Formats: sequence, structure tokens, C-alpha cells
Amino acid sequence: MNAAQQSCQDDLERNQLIPRKYYGQVFTTDPVAIETLIQAIQSVYRPKTKVVEIGGGLGYITEKLANHFDDLDVLEIDEELVKILKARFANRANINILQQDILEYPVPQKDYLLVGNIPFHVSGKLYRRFMSDEAHKPYGMVFITDKQYARTLMGQPPRCYRVSLQAQAYGDIEIVADVPPTSVYPEVKVMSCIMKIVENDITLPKNFWKVVNHHWEHFPTPEVESPKTMGLERWIELAKKTNHKID
Repeated sequence: MNAAQQSCQDDLERNQLIPRKYYGQVFTTDPVAIETLIQAIQSVYRPKTKVVEIGGGLGYITEKLANHFDDLDVLEIDEELVKILKARFANRANINILQQDILEYPVPQKDYLLVGNIPFHVSGKLYRRFMSDEAHKPYGMVFITDKQYARTLMGQPPRCYRVSLQAQAYGDIEIVADVPPTSVYPEVKVMSCIMKIVENDITLPKNFWKVVNHHWEHFPTPEVESPKTMGLERWIELAKKTNHKID
């Protein structure tokens, strides 16, 4: 265990807490990883917009965000951690700390950016909500996330999945830096990374997802032998050419 991990363990013990597996709690402790995350956020950030941090935890990332951004919503689902965050940042007027599940968070009415260290178990639902379901999408996302999942989002034929199409239709994706297991506490078994996604201007045909889902669920079809071998552009072309009814 390195010094930063030990400090996190000490903070938890001082507050009589242990990381809750149910919430997927992992705390980013490495100052270099946190600084790299902040720089990636700054490269996307638009002035006078809101930054939404998913999972404030003990406030290690929150502290740095508060030093750079004027309008910050910090979401934390754990009641005990919310108490710690509110005490730690009681005098910071630019921070709004909410006991809130990101999947139930009311979308801001102003432009906003999603950031944070996201638990793997909420990744799929989070992306579906904010890339597809919301009328008012974030203009970008900068996350510490599982590197293999980030690669899946970036997937190209012959390994292009539906979630890859969803992510690439939403924005341009970049893996900024690796975040090794020693950068967090408790240590995880997989390599994480800092991933940056910036909303693009791709417009999908209205029937796009009906076409994709139809062929994915019924392949091989006359048009699609293997859906994973088709990238976003080919799916858009197929949707534009598809005039017949798809149930």
C-alpha cells in the first residue's frame, strides 16, 4: 500500500467507515491521476457551465474541481459520505452537495459536463441515460473508468457493439491516460483509464435504432451477416436505405 492509499484508509477509519461494495466504492487517491483528470476536464469545459461530479466520496477530486470551476454539483449516494463532504466544504459557495443517485439526478437546465470516478456497475445505465434518453444531454463526459469498457465504447469492426454505436453517435472518444490499480483505494484488479468524450454533431436517422436492433436481434439477415462487423457510418447508410416496416 502506498502513502496515498494509506492516507485514504486512515480517513475512512477515522470516520469509522469501510468501502461499500454495494455502491462500488473506490476512491481515487493518486495526486498525479487526479491532476491529469482535472486537466482533461479543463480541456473540455465551457465557461459559465455546470460541472457535475458523480460520486464525491471523501472529496479528493472535489477539492481540485472546486479550485477550478464556479458551478459544481457533487452527487454522492452514501449518506455518511455526504455528511463528510458537507462538513469539508461548508464554506465553499460554488459547491452544491446532493445525496443523489446519478440515475435519478434531475438534468440541469443549463449546459453541463459530467465528470468523476464512475463505478463499473452503473456504467451501462449511465451511458444509456445521458447519451440517448435525455433531451438535454451533457456536452461532454470525463471519467475515470474501466479501460476495457472504454475500449468497448471505442470499438470498431469486427468488434463494434451496440454500446459502441451509442457512444460514437453521441461523441468523440479519447483515452487520455491509464490509471493503474495503485492509484485507488481499495486497489482494484483491472486497469482503469481517464476517458474523455466530447459531444459531436452526428444526426441519426429517425429509424436508426429500430434498424440496428432489428438486425442485431435477427442476424444473419440479407443486409447484415454479422452486426459487429459494421461501424456507425454503415449503420447510418443502412437506416437511410431502409424504407420497409420494421417491428
